[in-house]
Amino acid sequence: MTKKQQQALRTSNLDLFFNLRPSKAEMQTPTELPDEIDLTLMYDKLNRRYFDGELPKVKIEWSKRMRIAGKCFVGHKLIRLGRKYHEHFPDEIEDTLKHEMIHILYPNHGCEFKLEAKRLGTSRYAKEYPGGKSPHKYIYICPNCGQKYYRHRRIYSASCGSCSGGGYDARYKLKLYWSAKSKRRMK
Repeated sequence: MTKKQQQALRTSNLDLFFNLRPSKAEMQTPTELPDEIDLTLMYDKLNRRYFDGELPKVKIEWSKRMRIAGKCFVGHKLIRLGRKYHEHFPDEIEDTLKHEMIHILYPNHGCEFKLEAKRLGTSRYAKEYPGGKSPHKYIYICPNCGQKYYRHRRIYSASCGSCSGGGYDARYKLKLYWSAKSKRRMK
């Protein structure tokens, strides 16, 4: 209901019959996040402080669609930050930026990444928040040991990591156990 409609109800005393309390969405003020220029300045400052200015120039942008804190695209020299996540946790912007800067040097979360994250005092994982992760759509199970694997995408040729000992082994091919489409367990 618009403010104009609410005012009209008040003047005619019809507000006694309608709930005019603002919704939660109307009560929450949107968090003012830094623009891309400020993010670039923050990147430059962190680059000088922690990396002696050795990291390359990258483009930093916000994403309205991403649900995660951030992602680094090393080949494209791009860091993309999730607007939805940082509207919940605006104080995490610098931490996320440092995390993605480490990914420029170390693409995965291996030993070097962990040591660098510890040196910078940055977290390795983002915080959980409502609307952050979408629920899994598929559950696969190993026919040998019963280990369950939760997946967002359908898989066709994968085997149990525990039983197959590395590469693919047809004897331990994962079976579809549950699907969000069917909403029931498979046999």
